[in-house]
Amino acid sequence: MLQAKKYDFSKARKNMLDCQILTNGVTDPAIQNAFATVPRELFVPEHFETVAYNDEDVPVGQGRFLIEPMVHAKILQALNPKPHHVALDIGCGSGYSSAILSTLVTTIVAIDNNQELLERADYNWRHLDACNIASYIGPLENGQADAAPYDLIIFNGAISQVPEMVKSQLAENGKMIAILKDEKSPMAKVTLIENLGNSQYSSYTLFSAGTPYLDGFVAPPSFNF
Repeated sequence: MLQAKKYDFSKARKNMLDCQILTNGVTDPAIQNAFATVPRELFVPEHFETVAYNDEDVPVGQGRFLIEPMVHAKILQALNPKPHHVALDIGCGSGYSSAILSTLVTTIVAIDNNQELLERADYNWRHLDACNIASYIGPLENGQADAAPYDLIIFNGAISQVPEMVKSQLAENGKMIAILKDEKSPMAKVTLIENLGNSQYSSYTLFSAGTPYLDGFVAPPSFNF
C-alpha cells in the first residue's frame, strides 16, 4: 500500500515568499524573514493546512481569516516596523498576524472578541516561544487603551470606518493601517493613517484589496428612496 506523501510546508512557505511577496515589491529583509520563518499552517484548521500559503484570504474558523500574504506583507512594509515599536493588533484571530509582528517589534498588544480564537492564538504563540505578545479579550472597536499609545495599529480585516477610540490610541508620529471598505464596492482601500500631532492626521490610499470585513465592522446598509 502506497503511503501518502507528506506535504512540504517549507517549500510552500518559500514559494509564497518568492512568488507573492518578493514579486510585489516587499524589500524589507526583516519582513521577508518573518514570512519565511513563521509557519502559517500552524494558524489554520487542519483541513486548510495545504492551502495556508495560497494567494488568498484563508479561513481560520469563527468567521475569521488570515489576510492574503501579499496584502499582509505590503501593509507591514508601509508601517515600517522598528524593534522599539509597540503595536496594537486588532482582531488577532488565531494569532498569525501577531506572530509575524513578534519578530519585528518589541511588544504586541493583541485583542480579539472571541475567547475560543484567543485561546488558540495563545497556544500557537507559546508553541513558537513568541513571548512579547500580550492578549486581551474585548470589543474590537474599543482597542486597548490601558497600554496606549501605540506606534503601530493594524486591523485584521476590512472596516467601514476607523473607530475614534482606536484612533485616539495612536501615538504621535504613529502609523495605522485601515482597510476601508464601502458596502457598494467589492474592493477595499488599504489606507495609511499617521498621527501628525495636535489632533492632526494624514491619510492616503496605498492600494486596493479584496479583503473581507472584520467581524463587527461591516458598513451599515444604505437606504434608497
